[in-house]
Amino acid sequence: MPSPPAVVLPMARSPIRSDTPPPLASQASGLDRLLRMAAARSASTLYLSSDARPSVRVDGEIQLLDGEPSFGPNEVESLLLTLMPERNHEALRTGVATEWISDLEGVGRVRCLSFRDHRGPGGVFRMMPGRAVSSEQLGLSREIQSLVIEPEGLVLVAGPRLSGKRTLISALVDLINRSRRDHVITIETEINVVHERGTSFVSQREVRGSYDDVLTVARAALREDPDVLVVESLRTAALINVAIEAAAAGQLVIGGFPSHNAAGAIDRIINLYPPEHRRQVQLALAENLRGVVAQVLLRKSGGGRLAAREVLLNTPAVASVIAEGRTSQLSMAIEGGRMHGMVPLNDALVGLVKSGAVDMREAYRRAADRAGFSALLKRQGIDTSALERFA
Repeated sequence: MPSPPAVVLPMARSPIRSDTPPPLASQASGLDRLLRMAAARSASTLYLSSDARPSVRVDGEIQLLDGEPSFGPNEVESLLLTLMPERNHEALRTGVATEWISDLEGVGRVRCLSFRDHRGPGGVFRMMPGRAVSSEQLGLSREIQSLVIEPEGLVLVAGPRLSGKRTLISALVDLINRSRRDHVITIETEINVVHERGTSFVSQREVRGSYDDVLTVARAALREDPDVLVVESLRTAALINVAIEAAAAGQLVIGGFPSHNAAGAIDRIINLYPPEHRRQVQLALAENLRGVVAQVLLRKSGGGRLAAREVLLNTPAVASVIAEGRTSQLSMAIEGGRMHGMVPLNDALVGLVKSGAVDMREAYRRAADRAGFSALLKRQGIDTSALERFA
């Protein structure tokens, strides 16, 4: 019997099944060729747009595919139709945004999205890794790896957009799956990495709706009594409430949060609440927080990217600062906590500069505290004259 076509859903709240059969098995097409070119360049994403040359994202930056012509609207539509399951061809012609997953031999799983803008049809194709990047491959410190050994509490993974938060969270789940015997539930906007059965039972939930939908799924997940709850993005006070309540009830909660550094993450979480509730949140964080890992990605001098990570651990001194609402002093607490394994972000950035792995100007652009970064470079005896035009 032939395999049924892949499931294609509108960009709505219903999750996309990751186990759908490939809509295209072996027949090569123009789009197939472009995807292979993108994969050969280690691109994370391929972009198609009408009246434009194809582009790829490599190491976080958009680049044109060399030697490729500009495709007109009809050509882009034809390319999309070669890979898109038949049941959604009409949606493409009417401009309805759609999404599906394809498995291409030699490329792997690709999350495909089609759209229509003022120029005509287009597509975005995101390469999905075959398996999680391990904590060893990411070079996670002993202190970061120790956070997933905690039986309960809240662990935050912070960072700006495109900083690798999702990859870091996936590595922590992989570490749990290899070192613990627990029930783990993850709540993700996109399941890019499928965690196979290890020593733990990992159930992954894809929620593509609003944060209210994420909240509903998170509350339902807690009724299944997981040992570990992973929420890819804790952006609302209601989701923070669920995370803190679960941590206080004896579960380990790992959550992502958008912030450039650890202190900023704590400060922004507290400010999600009205003034009359902030004291209660401060006390809850002081009691249940286990640590914050804040990450930024930098371009390597020889190509590729490296992560610089700030580590905040909830020592008694840090807990006291959080409980009293003195979040402006958290950076000083991290500085004073080096003996406990804490790492200020500037320390990590300067270390990459001193090793020659990262250009000084690149590190300066990624620093949350640029004045402090420059001062630390000078104390290390490094000439900072190249940063004068950025100041």
